[in-house]
Parts: sequence; C-alpha cells; structure tokens
Amino acid sequence: MTDQPYSIFISHAAIDEEIAFSIKQAIEQAFPKERVFVSSDPENLKPGDDWVVKILNALESASYILVLTTERGLSRKWVWFESGRTWFSKVKLIPCCIGKIRKSNLPAPFSDRMAINIDERPGAEALFGALQEQFGTLTKLPDYGEFTQTMVRLDVRAEEKGRIQEDPFISEIMNDIEHKMKTLSPAERETIKQFAIYGDLSTAGARTIVKGTGVNMDKWSVPSYLITLTGWLVSNAGNSTYDEMHQNVYSINPSVRPHLRAYFSRQK
Repeated sequence: MTDQPYSIFISHAAIDEEIAFSIKQAIEQAFPKERVFVSSDPENLKPGDDWVVKILNALESASYILVLTTERGLSRKWVWFESGRTWFSKVKLIPCCIGKIRKSNLPAPFSDRMAINIDERPGAEALFGALQEQFGTLTKLPDYGEFTQTMVRLDVRAEEKGRIQEDPFISEIMNDIEHKMKTLSPAERETIKQFAIYGDLSTAGARTIVKGTGVNMDKWSVPSYLITLTGWLVSNAGNSTYDEMHQNVYSINPSVRPHLRAYFSRQK
C-alpha cells in the first residue's frame, strides 16, 4: 500500500522538532485537507519504517517545502539535501528564519528565495497568505500573536538543548542535579522548578506560585535557604538583610538553568 501524498514538507534539524511540529499543527488546523510531513513526528515516520524512502516519497509529492533556517538547521546536511529538491523542480520553497538567523543575513543559496522571519507577525501572516494562494481559503485563521510567541519560546528551548548537548560536563552536571533533588522536599523541588521557568521571583511570588500547583507546602523553604541547599539561586542586588515582607528577589543561576529545565522536562 502506497502512502498518501503530502502537500507540505517541513525540513528541519532534529533539535528543532518542537518548532516543526508546532508549525505543522497550525497549518493542519488552517488547511485540514492538506497533509504536512515532519520527519520527527511519529505519525509520519513510524518505528520500522524505511525512513529514507519515506522522506524521499514525501519530498516527491510535496508542492511546498518549508525549511527551518535556524543556525541549527543550516548546520545539518539533510536540511540542505531536502531543500535542494526545489532547485531542480517547480516545488516552492520558503526559508523560515527564527532566532539569530534573519532573512537579511540568510546565506546563499537560501538568500535567493523570498524568506520570512517566522517569529515575527508579518512573517507568519506572509506564510499563511502564501499557503492560502496555493491551497485555498483558511478553515481556521491562526492567532498570529500566539503563533509567533510560540516560535520564540521553542527557539529558546532548542537553543538550550543544543548547549546542553555540547557541554562536555553534562553527565557530571546532571548527576549533581539528580543527587541534590533527592535531598529536597516536594515543595522545595517545585520552587526550583518555578525559578527555572520564570528566571527570577520574589520570596512571596515564589510561595504563591508553588502553593498554586497544589504541592504539599509543609516543608517549603524560602529562596535564601535554597541558596545554601543547592547553590542554584542567586540573591539579587538590593535585597534587604531582613526580608519581613518577603519582597527580596532571587534569580536562577543562568549556567545551570538550561540543565534544570532539561531535568524537569524529563520528569513529565
């Protein structure tokens, strides 16, 4: 049995899989009759599939190729291979820039095509406008503000993942995190998690957010004490010695924040 054809192919680096999947969801909601191929989506590539054949078949049927031209994507040979199909056919290609790579500094030969900054509203509107010209009326108009915010957030997450993967001391760091987490109470772990999410919080703000998660607060500790326990938090300049109103602000150590986010991501 042959695969049904795909209308759109999203070429991306493996580390950008969340970005690609988010774009796929938005397109399929806007154009439910069109099929979007994303190699990192288990629905498109199942265990045991001949992945090279599946990718080539999807490339063959697609009338549009969106390539995620992030720094990470441009460093992957497969992204160049997949997008190269458009230079020898009538298949349309849209380079989608995110993060540090902008359409104004896109390298050749991608710079020869009309690119968009997909993490900006005009770029997102241009993408769906181009797809509308190809595939007809949108069934559901995207929330472009939410869409671009999601692109920015997922790009930051992919950047963090990349730094973690390249860190030669990743095993030691993660082992240290695992060890210290086992010494903390559920409320203390949740406090660290919220700092990893928000970056900085006041004592009162941290307590309110942690309590709102429903965790047992019996052994909750103020951030100043968590500095001693973990070394992962930093007291901000200007904090008072006696913080009776719990207004002192603390920040997560930026060097450990990506690793903590990775740790909590694995706990889901």
